[in-house]
Amino acid sequence: MPNRHHGKSGAVAEANKAGKTYEGLSRQQLVEAYRLMYTSRKLDDREIMLKRQQKIFFQISGAGHEAVLVAAALAMKPGYDWFFPYYRDRALCLALGATPYEMLLQGVGSADDPSSGGRQMPSHWGFKRLNVVTQSSCTGTQVLHAVGCAEVARYLIAHPRAAEKVNGDYREFKDVMFYGDEVTYVSVGDGTTSEGEFWEGLNAAANLRLPIVFLVEDNGYAISVPVEVNTAGGNISRLVSGFPNFHFEEVDGTDPVASYGAMSRAVAHCRAGVGPSFVHAHVIRPYSHSLSDDEKLYRPDVERQRDAERDPITRMQLFLLREGILDEKAINKLEKEVDTDLQDATDRALAAALPAPESVKQYLYSPDLDPTSQAFDTQVSTSGEVRASSDVPVSDKKVAPKTMADLINATLRDEMKRDERLVVFGEDVADCSREEYLRQKMVKGKGGVFKLTSGLQCDFGSSLTTSGRR
Repeated sequence: MPNRHHGKSGAVAEANKAGKTYEGLSRQQLVEAYRLMYTSRKLDDREIMLKRQQKIFFQISGAGHEAVLVAAALAMKPGYDWFFPYYRDRALCLALGATPYEMLLQGVGSADDPSSGGRQMPSHWGFKRLNVVTQSSCTGTQVLHAVGCAEVARYLIAHPRAAEKVNGDYREFKDVMFYGDEVTYVSVGDGTTSEGEFWEGLNAAANLRLPIVFLVEDNGYAISVPVEVNTAGGNISRLVSGFPNFHFEEVDGTDPVASYGAMSRAVAHCRAGVGPSFVHAHVIRPYSHSLSDDEKLYRPDVERQRDAERDPITRMQLFLLREGILDEKAINKLEKEVDTDLQDATDRALAAALPAPESVKQYLYSPDLDPTSQAFDTQVSTSGEVRASSDVPVSDKKVAPKTMADLINATLRDEMKRDERLVVFGEDVADCSREEYLRQKMVKGKGGVFKLTSGLQCDFGSSLTTSGRR
């Protein structure tokens, strides 16, 4: 009897252990997280080898960032949410659904590269099916793009007709996906937090309560500049803590479970429509900034060894073993599967065709519209009616001369009547940002320093003309 009782308790304990979750992650999800993290690291290693063999054009790794990036992807929805990653975000893109083969196609500059057809630099991720938007090589530029994307979600709630397709102009070729609760993700390194776009983005997101997650991947260095030199006080979380409407998290980004908890809370805050979120993840950089850099010139061995002790790949292995999720044999089997798949992807990518020389002019102009065609020999009325230029009535009545400012204002007014997608951005472009003054007829309204936007706020509302943002 005691033995049977003991055995039953052991079975119950095993069942409970099998059903245990970690910040909401199941044991199977943790195994998949490790597979993705290991794939990302080994893909970096493979590209480094290929670059040294002069078989790819550039390499910059995401090593040391894998845990928080896989966690971020698991907390969000590929093809539903929007992603504006930076060059270290290999693990994020893999976890969202990109493949090693696709990444290697970019590395070799293949015509089949899904990010740009071999035109964009490697590690400039772009996957249309996943809503991953490619970035510029100028660090930080993706922040304002992401803020604009997050604002669209709010705008389309108030202006649902703006998402409709309309024949006869560029809207004919635009398919707008809109759900109402999508969240935008944007990431930067700690060095980019000193860029103006970063602070402009935070300000706009706070003011408008936008559904955007800012992830700062702080590996302690902006190339060779340590964080205490780049960031006042050495900690970006302290500097941004005063922004209103934000949810803030600071987390060990080498711990995938803690990172998933932080990212899940951040995303939930945004998806609920409360406001933006800011996640500050402390990660490591076990490799040099890129293959154009040698960190041994400015980082002593003792510092690099401290980073090695926090390596997320090693930590995740030990976690899986300690929790009894995988044993050593299962980990070795998983890693061997990844290595085999990477070898196959590498062989295929190296055999892929390069862009044909005659394709050099592709993507410079719209593949759908030719502005020199007869389709543009028309005038469109504010009602949407298209008339040939020869059908426009000519009046003998003398027209008062118009200034350039008058004509710009008239053009903006006509286009805004016709197309709800048009929004005026700028500094000091509103008639009066304190709208109650306009409603109570206390002021006439300004419309910008040069009057180019005069009357637009009064006619179309403040959501279409916004001042002082960026």
